[in-house]
Amino acid sequence: MKKLVIALVIIAGLLVGADFGGAAIAEYQVSKKVAEQLQLPENPEVRINGFPFLTQVVAGNYRDVQMAANAVQVGPFNEVGIEADLHGAKVSTSELIAGTADHFTVDELVGRVKLKASDVARLIGIQDLTINPAAKDALADEDGSVSAADEQLASGTDRTKAVVQLDGTVNIAGSDNKVRVIAVLSLVNGKMQIEPRKLDLNNSTFGAIELPSIFEKSVLQQFSTTLDPGMLPFEVKPTAVHAERGALVVEGIAEDVTITPDGVTTG
Repeated sequence: MKKLVIALVIIAGLLVGADFGGAAIAEYQVSKKVAEQLQLPENPEVRINGFPFLTQVVAGNYRDVQMAANAVQVGPFNEVGIEADLHGAKVSTSELIAGTADHFTVDELVGRVKLKASDVARLIGIQDLTINPAAKDALADEDGSVSAADEQLASGTDRTKAVVQLDGTVNIAGSDNKVRVIAVLSLVNGKMQIEPRKLDLNNSTFGAIELPSIFEKSVLQQFSTTLDPGMLPFEVKPTAVHAERGALVVEGIAEDVTITPDGVTTG
């Protein structure tokens, strides 16, 4: 019995090795194909989740495939992050083996584009720009009151809008000052629109001070812009925006997707 247990352990170990080895080969092949389709300068990272992998191969149904490419050049941006999550990707195993597979279907596809702070800073001319999600009460007045519209915005129910915090250095009357701007990020016709709403100034010499209205409007205007992130991966229609640490993000979700060398169809 002891020898049988040892034998089973060895066989199980070999199967696990084959499973992960097979996944690595598949990830490489998928990475090459995605780079061709999206015309990327380098192969993206591909991860096929779920164990055992070989069972997914036999069924021709891959439960969760994640792809990510960094530092992609899109229009004026040099460091765009492009991500795609494929849930329930199906392709004929026999056609894969024969080399005749010409399409695959996906139950749900999440496409995502990230504009990094360094790219945004260069375009709007703000030094040391950092990006973060804003606190829920970021739009509140000094007395703590929040309008009904801003309260709904902070709740996150409308995924085409988000409140973001932008910190950076701007020149005011010949002096560099650290500022914090609370802005509304909106998805408008597939583009990201930044609408600055509040300004906090922290002068290194005098600490927190209040700017005259004319200077405040001038600083806020520097953060006001519209950014075109380009097309989402696999032509997914953008449906939401948000901020994460270091980036502005636009994403979309599509269901019942068919991907072919000629393009992408849904429904």
